[in-house]
Amino acid sequence: MARLGETRAPAQPATGDQVERRERIRRAASRLVAERGLEQVQMQEIAQESGVALGTLYRYYPSKHLLLAGVMEGQIAAIGRVIPEGPTLDPVAEVSELLVRAARGLMARPLLARAMVTSINIVRSASGPQNDTSFRDLVLRSAGIVEPTDDDQDLARLVEQCAYGVLTWAVAGEISLEEAEASLRRACRLLLTADWG
Repeated sequence: MARLGETRAPAQPATGDQVERRERIRRAASRLVAERGLEQVQMQEIAQESGVALGTLYRYYPSKHLLLAGVMEGQIAAIGRVIPEGPTLDPVAEVSELLVRAARGLMARPLLARAMVTSINIVRSASGPQNDTSFRDLVLRSAGIVEPTDDDQDLARLVEQCAYGVLTWAVAGEISLEEAEASLRRACRLLLTADWG
């Protein structure tokens, strides 16, 4: 079976049944890891909980870290489904609220949050640059920017990097959720007011 050191990426579902199976796997992993933590959960347990064979689980996710990175990807997609399209009256406030909602959602299940952040770091360090713009795209959509310039893209990337750092500290217990929220709001004011405010 594949392991993190191998180059194979997680399988991308092509049919409705495969998408549903992937979501069952993600839900099972989320539930188990939220209860017991990353180190205490085995892939076999996730396979059983999600109702798939162990080989099927490894076909979708070659490692536990890739699976938890996939869980994070699913959470980002869920946040994106509630962001309205088009211009907004206060881009800085909208981006701030996006980040605060993301922080609250993440910190609602601290063991899962720690597992996702740890896994993202491991996956990124093992595979190099990801060019994953999904969260950056949410920042731009929250700001109401439909056709971003290069400067808009750069600002969104800076916000994403800052938010990731703040959330990493919160997940590690270095700062409280309230401190994280205040830091995220302040970062948005400092980074975005001149250009988007």
